Amino acid sequence: MDVMKKLMNTDFRIPPFPEKTPVAMAYVPYQNAGTLYSPEQGIAAGTMFPELNKPFAPHSAKGGMDND
Repeated sequence: MDVMKKLMNTDFRIPPFPEKTPVAMAYVPYQNAGTLYSPEQGIAAGTMFPELNKPFAPHSAKGGMDND
């Protein structure tokens, strides 16, 4: 099976943060596989994951993120 299709069809059920997350610590949440861009869209966007597609727009009123 294609690796990308396997990832898309897998539900890891991992919570975004560790169970006992102490305060004042920086964490990056786990990324569960979800929708993926097509290879063409992924190359154009620089990522295969739509939720990570955050184009930088320095003059935006939204603080530099185009799609927030």
